[in-house]
Amino acid sequence: MHQVPLQVNNVCLQDLTSLEQLLPPGTISLIYTLAYLVAIAAALSIIYGIAEWFSKDRVLKIIEGRRALVVVGDEAFYGKVAIPPRGGGGFEVYFPPENVENPLSLISFLMRSYGETGEEKFRREAEKLLREFKARGLVPQDFELNHVRHDPWQPPSLVSRKVYASELGNLKAIMLFRDFLEEKEVEKRRKELRRLFHPSPLRVLARKIYNALAFVKDKLASLTVKTTSTLATPLAPELKKGLAEMEKKAIGVVGATYDPFLENSIGRLLTVRVTDIDGEEKMYQGILREYSSNYLLLYDVSYRLQAITRFKGCSEEPGYPRLALRIHGFKFRLPSHLKVEKEKDGLVLENISNEVIKIESVKWEGGELKVGRVLRPGERVAIGAPPGGSFTAEYEVSKTVDIVWPRNKVKVVGLGEYPPKLLPEVISQKLPSF
Repeated sequence: MHQVPLQVNNVCLQDLTSLEQLLPPGTISLIYTLAYLVAIAAALSIIYGIAEWFSKDRVLKIIEGRRALVVVGDEAFYGKVAIPPRGGGGFEVYFPPENVENPLSLISFLMRSYGETGEEKFRREAEKLLREFKARGLVPQDFELNHVRHDPWQPPSLVSRKVYASELGNLKAIMLFRDFLEEKEVEKRRKELRRLFHPSPLRVLARKIYNALAFVKDKLASLTVKTTSTLATPLAPELKKGLAEMEKKAIGVVGATYDPFLENSIGRLLTVRVTDIDGEEKMYQGILREYSSNYLLLYDVSYRLQAITRFKGCSEEPGYPRLALRIHGFKFRLPSHLKVEKEKDGLVLENISNEVIKIESVKWEGGELKVGRVLRPGERVAIGAPPGGSFTAEYEVSKTVDIVWPRNKVKVVGLGEYPPKLLPEVISQKLPSF
């Protein structure tokens, strides 16, 4: 009996068999593998695009729109935090109007744009900003728009600082000072802390669901990596590496990695070891508010800021005290903390503030005295008699802050308090006798 070749989509299976016989061994299998990998790559690209569009770091979402001091490298920037949807952990800091750097350059740009395009929106914006800058004392009161002259050598204006995801390795801290909060912000934060200490059953359930999804995501990522690694064996190393990076990126942006050691510490006092902004390793405590794969957020941290002041004789020089950091977008004004008095054995430093400070050292030209003394209000310390009459005092002042640390700058040591369920058992325990 004569058999008719089977037709599928106008392609004869007998022809496919003949084609397979003509090609080198394993070619068809390699084609199938490549087609499968291309499909996986396309699916991962779609997943990555959708997830990245809607995802934001869950720590950064808490501080979005709030004013913070951001320390990047040896510089600090103060302003409102904004997070782009596809920032990958990056963000932007917008300076307040009174701290725009070189505002006349901004006015000049707007007027040049108006002259080149004729668009009234540029002139209106320039007028609005000029009124605002005058009100804040940034430009002379008699300055008008017709006084604007383009000067290519004038420093450019600066109204924000972009912190890219690639810079997170150089990011040291994001600090939100409690002293700078307005009354409505203080009340909002108080309610937030109450919810953190006493979460409702609905919030607890939502948290558990989120963590369950994050756990599933981690398992899915692990399974996908193993599957793709097996299928990608025939590929060139460059293709394998590219596919692996795409896969990691696509899976990684969905949610945040679940960490059981941090999850059971939410709302608890946590002790951490930090590589601080001055490069030294220090210990801090705070209430764990949230964590993500990039960041750790602690509330109510007694943070120690490095300050410096300079005396000529017994008089503090103008412009002091000040922070050791250079801050863009904010004039951080410190009150005087120290007073110098003469005694028969030399000079004495007295803490005249209402804050506890720590005197680190006293320096003068060609010499230095290590002090390392904590001074409470009204307490004094003798420093001898620095030659020349002029000297610099370096000290630390403590401020209460909510602080975000990059995960690569902080190591969680342990809890600073017993969990309520464990406390009765700990108290009831008796010391062992030997």
